[in-house]
Amino acid sequence: MRLSSKTLLIAIILIILNSFNAFALDSKNKFIIILVNQIDLEDIETMPSVKQIAQSGSIGLMNTRSYNSNNEFSSAATIGFGTRADASYYTSRSFNLEREKIKIYKRRTDYDIDGAQIANLDIAKLININQNNNYNPYVGALGDTLNEIHIKTSIIGNSDTDERNVRLGVLIGMDGKGLIDYGDIGRNLLIDASSYPFGIKTNYRYLMKKFEEFQNKSDLIIIELGDIYRLEEYKNNITDKVYKKYRKKIVLDIDSFIKELYRSVDLSKTAFLIVNPYPSSEALRKREKLTPIILAGKNIKTSILTSATTRREGIIGNIDVAPYVAKYFGGALDKFTGQPFYVTKSKDNFSFIKKLSASTAFIYKNRINVLYTFAIFQIIVSMISFIGIQLKNKYKLRIFKYIEYFLLSTMTIPFVLLILPILELNNLFQAFIVIITLSLIITLISVLVRKKPIDSIILLSGITCIGLIIDIFNSSTLIKESFLGYDPIIGARYYGIGNEFMGILVSSAIVFVTALMDRFKLRPIGAILFFLITAVVIGFPKLGANVGGTITAVFSFMFIIIKLYNDSKINLKHFLYIFISVILLISFMALIDLSLLKNKSHLAKALEKIYDGGLEIIYSIIARKLAMNIKLFGVTIWSKVLVSSIVFLTVLFYRPFGACKKIFDKYKNYSIGLVGVLVACIVGFIVNDSGVVVAGTSIIFLAASLMYLVFKEVEC
Repeated sequence: MRLSSKTLLIAIILIILNSFNAFALDSKNKFIIILVNQIDLEDIETMPSVKQIAQSGSIGLMNTRSYNSNNEFSSAATIGFGTRADASYYTSRSFNLEREKIKIYKRRTDYDIDGAQIANLDIAKLININQNNNYNPYVGALGDTLNEIHIKTSIIGNSDTDERNVRLGVLIGMDGKGLIDYGDIGRNLLIDASSYPFGIKTNYRYLMKKFEEFQNKSDLIIIELGDIYRLEEYKNNITDKVYKKYRKKIVLDIDSFIKELYRSVDLSKTAFLIVNPYPSSEALRKREKLTPIILAGKNIKTSILTSATTRREGIIGNIDVAPYVAKYFGGALDKFTGQPFYVTKSKDNFSFIKKLSASTAFIYKNRINVLYTFAIFQIIVSMISFIGIQLKNKYKLRIFKYIEYFLLSTMTIPFVLLILPILELNNLFQAFIVIITLSLIITLISVLVRKKPIDSIILLSGITCIGLIIDIFNSSTLIKESFLGYDPIIGARYYGIGNEFMGILVSSAIVFVTALMDRFKLRPIGAILFFLITAVVIGFPKLGANVGGTITAVFSFMFIIIKLYNDSKINLKHFLYIFISVILLISFMALIDLSLLKNKSHLAKALEKIYDGGLEIIYSIIARKLAMNIKLFGVTIWSKVLVSSIVFLTVLFYRPFGACKKIFDKYKNYSIGLVGVLVACIVGFIVNDSGVVVAGTSIIFLAASLMYLVFKEVEC
């Protein structure tokens, strides 16, 4: 009797303890990721529940750029690794770990499965294709980070077609061994449906059942809804009418499921993220490559998403998702390049994001057309001006007098491209009309107000460099929206000053200051002060945040300052002064970035990676910059601008004989400035990962201003 009483008491205690354990586990914070590949903002507009979740929560646009191959596999891997990565179908084939799959996995990896239920059987291939990745991704970064703090992950769902097993969720949640703790990604999540693509569709009832099964075991749950992906893969087999019919039906299915799921969880303890790794075919056609991402649930009110990576309201990087999840659970962020995104208040967040999507797509779609037109115009004007200079005294043609207007206009257009976003144009034809009109007006003003030919140069270079400095102090508001700025869809830069405008700022500042000194016989101290302000604006992490630009500016500015105070040739001691100046300013910026600023810039992130990875990281940075320069030199129009300008200027030094010498004798400080611009071109080309762009834009003010003065003031 005594023994049975003790047994009963122990059983009761165990039941109570188990209940407490179950309650404790269930009371943990949860994070649910709904993976809906190739959904877009237009779809969300037709999804009442999802749109309501977005409007009451937080919504943003996500850059989907990966390392090399832009596709849904690479973007999903990039999301999971928190660093730009490569992946493909053949590096992501994942399965539930049944007996035969366990054998294959162990044969390929020699890893123990440690009780995991899902594995990427191609994990070795995935690691191998990222070994030469200059971003040095940590494969399985999110999974390993969560494992370190004992956070369990489940994956449910797939994007399988009739022949392929597509499981994008595994790429996001897996650890470094390619393993997932719990889940079900098998074919039993699909049901036969003759009126759907491939004759199959997601079994939402079974999916919900599996969610209920795994939610108490898991902290992070990734649910992959693959019906839109299947539709996109099936698109070539059906008419547009049928495609639209299917898409409408599928989108409503997804909306109903998300509504049921959203209502079933405790939102006070659950974060809810709807994410699309890759844009739809229609979005790609319209150049809307930024995909919608929605955050709702725990402590989230109406707002928009942003991150330290982009510093731009409404836009985050796909590299920012894993850091956010890791931070949510209290994990370390050292394996990620991205930064956790955050929310900023907004009353009408959905309308804001729609407008932002349209404007970024407009810039992306038309940027190349505008810049190519400007660059070709620059080349043609240089060519005509060069010919005009050679023939001016031989043939007294009336048309020659108009050449000066074209030369001045090439220095006007960068300023026009800077202020153009104020008008909020969304039509390319209108944009060209406005660019031409404003350029003509400003050029005519520069001619009408001048008393001496150099006055036009001072006015145009002055409004350009001062306009850029003011805008950088205003969070680069105009630069972000300019055709000559940077593109958030390309994702090379999101904030500060990009290399196109950086080259223009450095060269216009040099021409402005040195021409001003000659015009009004000013002392060099004013030039030093203006150069210092410009260099700080370019390099300061909360302003221009351009490290390569800082090196370019300081090198060229110091060269000019030394020449202003010293007529002798630049010697080794002078170069030592220049290098020390560069190091001191960069070190100052790095110290501020690392110790004082919350949101780190490219410089701080690079230094932290170098500290952790050593020489290998330095090598990868240099290799990436060289590879980019080599690639760009062959494809960008700025290389043609650079080469053609160098050719024309070289010949101009000799023909007409003595023409340039007369200019240099008359404008001694300006002539030093031109050499300084040439130094900026060389240094900018070497130290920037798109150096040819820096050199190509820098040389505009050198070539145009010199040709203009030769044309105006020298009788050839």
